[in-house]
Amino acid sequence: MAPLVQYEHALDYVDTPRGPVPALVVLVSAPSGTGRKFETIAHLDTGAERSLFDGDICVNLGLSLFSGRKRKFNFTGGGGPQGWEHSVAISHPALGSFDLEVSFSGGPITRNLLGRDFMNLIQIGFRERLQSFYVTVQP
Repeated sequence: MAPLVQYEHALDYVDTPRGPVPALVVLVSAPSGTGRKFETIAHLDTGAERSLFDGDICVNLGLSLFSGRKRKFNFTGGGGPQGWEHSVAISHPALGSFDLEVSFSGGPITRNLLGRDFMNLIQIGFRERLQSFYVTVQP
């Protein structure tokens, strides 16, 4: 018998110019000291090993983009940007706050991604037909 999974939160897909997608509107905060925050849409991407955000967000947070550890990203269709890792807090009103080391791109990207590094901190289930997803924060 398959295990029964319980979820604390039911969330709808976020409307974007490309249509509804499984995403969260999150607040990205710099480590203590700068006090800067930036609200953005981040797509939930089960195919992304790591979270990746646009480099402009890093600059808006008052961080030095190129001071982080360099990481190369490879997209399924080929190519991919360089990213630089920085520790930030990712927060959502229903889910709380998560300290996470994310990468910020050195060039423009089409969307911010919350990858499996973020999903390792939650339990998530998708209902594509209903354009909704379900989340429980893991202790």
